[in-house]
Amino acid sequence: MSFSQQPVSVETPSKPRDERLKVGRFIIRRWLGSGLQGKVFLAFDPVLERQVAIKWLHPTDSDKQSENRGIFPSEARIVAKLEHPNIVPLYEAGLYRDFPYLVFAYVEGMTLREKREQCGAMPVKEALPMFGAILSGVACAHAQGILHLDLSPSNIMIDSAGVPRIMDFGLAKFMGVDAATDSSDELRGSPLYMSPEHFSNHPLTTRSDVFVLGLILFEMVSGKSPVPTENLQTIIDTIANSELDLGGMDRLGLNPGLQLVIRRALSHDANKRFVDATEMKLAIDELLEPADQDVDHSTVLFLFKRLERKTAFPALSNNLVEINRLTDENNHANVDKLVNIVLRDYSITNKLLQLANSSFYGRASSGVKTISDAIHLLGLNVIRTTCNGLMYFDALKGGDQNLKDALICSFVSAFIGRHFAVRLGYQDLAEEAFICGMFHRLGKSLTIFYFQEEFNEIERLIQEYGLSDETASAGILGISYSHLGMAVAERWKFPEAIRGSIQCLNVGKLPKPTKTAELQQQIAAFANELCELAANTSAEQGCLRLEEFSDRFAELVLLSPAELIQLLEVAFIKLKEFSPILGFDFSSSLFVSSVDNFLTKMVVKSLEESEQS
Repeated sequence: MSFSQQPVSVETPSKPRDERLKVGRFIIRRWLGSGLQGKVFLAFDPVLERQVAIKWLHPTDSDKQSENRGIFPSEARIVAKLEHPNIVPLYEAGLYRDFPYLVFAYVEGMTLREKREQCGAMPVKEALPMFGAILSGVACAHAQGILHLDLSPSNIMIDSAGVPRIMDFGLAKFMGVDAATDSSDELRGSPLYMSPEHFSNHPLTTRSDVFVLGLILFEMVSGKSPVPTENLQTIIDTIANSELDLGGMDRLGLNPGLQLVIRRALSHDANKRFVDATEMKLAIDELLEPADQDVDHSTVLFLFKRLERKTAFPALSNNLVEINRLTDENNHANVDKLVNIVLRDYSITNKLLQLANSSFYGRASSGVKTISDAIHLLGLNVIRTTCNGLMYFDALKGGDQNLKDALICSFVSAFIGRHFAVRLGYQDLAEEAFICGMFHRLGKSLTIFYFQEEFNEIERLIQEYGLSDETASAGILGISYSHLGMAVAERWKFPEAIRGSIQCLNVGKLPKPTKTAELQQQIAAFANELCELAANTSAEQGCLRLEEFSDRFAELVLLSPAELIQLLEVAFIKLKEFSPILGFDFSSSLFVSSVDNFLTKMVVKSLEESEQS
């Protein structure tokens, strides 16, 4: 309940001309508002010569019985314990016509709700300090064993200096006995700002306030509620029965740390939320720390130091750096030096010769017998991309099943990228499209192989809070998968086009690529996202997801779901054809079996629909 409406012209405190309307010594000036608990008036204190807000409690049927008259509400006992600059203070209490009234400081300004209605979403730089102050006030209450239980944007005033002030503790409870023994079936407060526990038999705790604080923070930075508001039952069902749909926070440009705070606060499972407002404020304070321009750089250096201590990583890095240096477009490479680098690894040499003599490069004989022949016949660019892929693939294939699936997915994406570039008429980009598709998820693959504990924690966040790979990885590693991959690719001296293709693209429909680099980015994203869609989508949702996918890449190329399925089938035929060269047993791959199952069911579904029509 507001103690003020939007700023109005109010004369400075002085003795009013009309002293007939009084509550105690306080002279009523005008009505401010009312709610379930009582009426609120703007009044003047002639003794201290200041304006105040008076809340006169509605008499209830039970109050009208003589034994209840004159009993002060729990709000008076609760607010009297709280002294904090972000809580509207209680000055005193009294009786009017034998019913209680409370005298609060009058805050001139607007409610947080009115501010949102006028201005929409707040910039994060403005919202976080304000929200941090709100948390400070709630933390003060929690520290004294008090639950607010009626937090909402309408119960937070923003004064003329921009300071938020929490008010209306009319539904507040002391932790433990008071909160646990409230067995009333009456729905009190605003359902839009209630926790799942409000609609169940679970006890109300500080985590219940945290959930509502999460709703308020989401509204502040997005300008809207994450809860559908069609009707009361929809509101109750949404909050009570499931996790809220918090998708789209990436589109709002919210940084991963802030997204994680919001998702944790709004977890349907109370045990996964912040314990109280104090813990939530610590998380917000971390986001408010001054940005250091060298933070990302320092994080990358720290991760590189860890990588350099890992088995085989330094040797892999050195080989890739040398290959890319010797095959740089501006470097008239000595073929003998390049041959020597490749010959260091018998396995890579053998695989390179097998590929050079395969249909992959348009050959069907064994005419290429030496690495020198391969370089002369295929060219430096083809040798560079092939060696980069084979060395990377060979170095990481000793990882666990998660990594094997990630690498197989990368190789399928590489085949799709190469095939797709040729199909679009960019034959000269085919080899780069192959390597761009393979290294698009470089950061994730390296994390799986070298930082297993961090990867497990990232996966936990994704499962528990519905975070994207990018958001969760940034929260754990300090930088996202894509930024880690781009940094490693730069260290390995990959061409700029390949480094750029690792970058994660925005969600939603992509613009038409106008530059070669943008084209390669979108081809790499297209290939990898199509593979992930096939591996993680049920047949029932297949057509819908494929149509959404097609719309996302429509400016690049417009393909029907059937054409996308065909593209996947061609890529898997190629993958299985080259499995002996790659040295992988695909029979145990969850990725391969998931995609095979998806393709089979989609083909069957398509045939059934054709027969019905």
